[in-house]
Amino acid sequence: MGFGDSDQRIYNKIQVKGKMLEIANKDVVTKLKPFEQQGFKWKSGSLVRPLSGFESFDTPWCHAGHLVGKHCGLDHQLTFKLYNIVHPRCMSCWKSCMGLKNFDELMTWHKIQNNEMDIPAKCGIEMRDYTPKLYGSYHYAPSLEEGREQYELVYNLAKKYLSEETAEGLILKRACTEFEMEKGNSAAWFLSEKDEQMLNLIDTYVDSPIANQGQNKALAHPHVQIRWLRWAHMNNDFTYLPYNDDTMLFPGYLTYHKGDVQELKHDMALMQAEAKYNIPPEVTHEFLKGTTDFASEYNISVDKLGPALGYDRKSPYGKLNFQAFLNEVDPDVIGEGDNEPVVEEGADT
Repeated sequence: MGFGDSDQRIYNKIQVKGKMLEIANKDVVTKLKPFEQQGFKWKSGSLVRPLSGFESFDTPWCHAGHLVGKHCGLDHQLTFKLYNIVHPRCMSCWKSCMGLKNFDELMTWHKIQNNEMDIPAKCGIEMRDYTPKLYGSYHYAPSLEEGREQYELVYNLAKKYLSEETAEGLILKRACTEFEMEKGNSAAWFLSEKDEQMLNLIDTYVDSPIANQGQNKALAHPHVQIRWLRWAHMNNDFTYLPYNDDTMLFPGYLTYHKGDVQELKHDMALMQAEAKYNIPPEVTHEFLKGTTDFASEYNISVDKLGPALGYDRKSPYGKLNFQAFLNEVDPDVIGEGDNEPVVEEGADT
C-alpha cells in the first residue's frame, strides 16, 4: 500500500486544526473528490463529466413531460447520494403518486398522461425492491399549491379511465422516497450551514448539464413498452395478452404430472415420430393400435415385441436392420402381398 492509498475511513479520522484547518477549508479538490469517483474530471477550473449529454433508453419509464428547473441527475444521483443533502430544488418538488394494478392499466394510463394531461408526468414498471408495487405513475408540480391542483386532476381522470379503487390509492408527497427514508419526515427538512457551504462549492465548480430536457418519445416509448411487456410476463400478469394478439410472450412447455401415463406415452410416440421422421400422427397411431391389438390377442407384453421388430432398447447392439431380419422369416408367418411391411431404402429402423 502506497502513500495516500489507505481506506477513506482512516482519512476521515484526521484531526486538522489551527492554521492548517484554515487551509483545509479551502481545499475544494478534496471536498469534491466524490465527483471524481463518479467519472468527473477537472477541466479549466471546473469538474466536468466526459461524454455527458448522451441519451439512454434503458429506463423503466415513459415520460409525458418534464418539470422545467429540475436537475435530478445532479441533485439526486450526485448531491444527495454523495453528501446526503436534499437540494432546495428537491424540496420544491411535489408529486402525485399512484400505483397501477396491471399491464392493462399501465397502457391505458400511458395514453391518458400523453393525451389528456398537460403536466410533467411519467409511468412505468416499479423495479425498486423497496417499492411494493409492480407499476406506478407520477405527476410533478413545483409547489404544494400546484401539487394539490394536480392531485385533483389525476384523481378524477383515474376514476374515469381506470377504477375508483386505483384512484383511491393516489397520494401527494414531497420529493423522492429515498430522501424521506434517509432524512426522515419531509416536513422537517432543512439545510445546515455545512450543507449550504457544500452546495455553494458544487454550484461553483461542478459543470453538470441538465439531463431532463424531455424524453425522445419516438425512440424511447416503444423500447420502454417492450420492457413493460417482458416485466408483465415475468410477474404473471397476463392482462398483456390482448395487446399481444392473445399470444404468450414466450413459448410454454408440456407438463406430465396429470393424466394417464400410458396415454402420455402414446402421445409422445406420435409427436416423436412426426418430429423425427415426418410420419403423420394418425399413421403412428394406427401402427401402435395394431401392435397393441396384436399383443393383446396373443397375450404378449408390448415391450417384448421390440426384438421382433429388429430393435431392442436393452440390446448392446442397438438397432438392427429390419429388412434383413424380415428376409430370414418364413413368408407364411408374416403374410404376403399388401400385408408385407415395406421399408424404404436407407430408412432408419
